[in-house]
Amino acid sequence: MDTFIQTEPELVIGLGAILFLWVCGMASDIYRRVRKPARPTRSPFIHWIVTGSLLWLLCGVSLWAWLFSGRSLGALGFTWGQGMGVFAAWGIALGFMALQLAQLPAIRRDAGLQDTLRKSMFGSGDYDALMPRRRRDCWGFFMVAVTAGITEEVIFRAFLISVLALLMPLWVAAVAAVAVFILAHIYQGVQGLMRILPVTIIMTLTYVLSGSLWPGIVVHVVVDVMAGVIAWLLLPQDGYVTTDETVTPDGMRA
Repeated sequence: MDTFIQTEPELVIGLGAILFLWVCGMASDIYRRVRKPARPTRSPFIHWIVTGSLLWLLCGVSLWAWLFSGRSLGALGFTWGQGMGVFAAWGIALGFMALQLAQLPAIRRDAGLQDTLRKSMFGSGDYDALMPRRRRDCWGFFMVAVTAGITEEVIFRAFLISVLALLMPLWVAAVAAVAVFILAHIYQGVQGLMRILPVTIIMTLTYVLSGSLWPGIVVHVVVDVMAGVIAWLLLPQDGYVTTDETVTPDGMRA
């Protein structure tokens, strides 16, 4: 480790930036949950701006650290990849996306399923702080979804796995990156973490198999955007959704 710190100062800076914001984010969430403040019924626009800005900043730091260490973007994953692993990765990615997208027609048609999902998403007490609370705000969530799909793959998949793989076996580095990514989303609560675990494993698997970021980026963007589409289907046409058993301005019970 001492040798790595001395020979790879840029990578240490990038890794330190990720871990610093990771710890700060977890500490902030724990503090919020201990205080248990009333959940707001307002647009999370400011939260989106802050989150998006931090992600692009951290993505930039990661790219800077990698390039200034003398390595190429291709080695980080900005490439098609090599070997049969590329086809396996895209097959897994496309199959997973097809399964996810296949849910939308059923959700759109089935009022009972919508009610179940509404209670799960908005009434569980683990309401994602980044999710929209009214239909008119969904456009902002879609922007955050695209931002997260690109930047988080660079940060948590490409950079984190590649740097950790210099210190440990590749699959150990991949498992460690999955753990860091999951814990970085602890603000979504237990139900949220359970929802993102499968897709996190899929995105990590496609990167390890292919050495390419593109399958993971496509999966990440599609899944996050689809979450916004589902939220739009579940949100009331007028007014804000609430996360407790109260009535929204249009008379709809959350």
